[in-house]
Amino acid sequence: MIDPQHHQYAPQQPYAPQHPYQQPYQQAQPYQQPYQHPYQQQAHPHAYPQQPVQPAAHVPREVGDLRRYLFAFVDGMITFFGGFGIAVHFTADKSTGAFWICVAVAFFGLSFVHHVLGVVLFRTTVGKFLCMTRVVRADDAGRPRFWQAVRRWLLGLTWLPMQPVWSLFGDDGDPYEDGCGLRYVHSRDLRR
Repeated sequence: MIDPQHHQYAPQQPYAPQHPYQQPYQQAQPYQQPYQHPYQQQAHPHAYPQQPVQPAAHVPREVGDLRRYLFAFVDGMITFFGGFGIAVHFTADKSTGAFWICVAVAFFGLSFVHHVLGVVLFRTTVGKFLCMTRVVRADDAGRPRFWQAVRRWLLGLTWLPMQPVWSLFGDDGDPYEDGCGLRYVHSRDLRR
């Protein structure tokens, strides 16, 4: 209280509470728990443990265009001559129409076996093997799946015949990179 005569403050009681809810002689604890916001999420006692983060899979570098053209040429020649050889063998004494039907069936059959089953089983074709190239999944460098290989084969069948059409529109018709989730990579990178 203020003394009216001396205009000085009246002495206060020592250690008096400063706040109505504060207890007298209350001191801070030296080793308190760190502050936690009241709305901060607590770990549920029956929650699933967090799974460790898996490192990203190493995907090898992709082959260049020159190597692509080289193994496409080799694989195309195998399909071309192999298809004609099969057709000649099975239609030696048949009519011309039967010969061309057999040629078409042999082309597509040999191409399917070579480009789909060979890729799924061995990750390569003959042309890719000679060029030291393997086919892997683009996301994790794993073995190609059957339907991925089928879609990639169909994409190749439609891409090559469409090149004259694309050239009419001024498009260079570059092959699709990582088509159907598959990638052509250097075989030596898979051994690391």
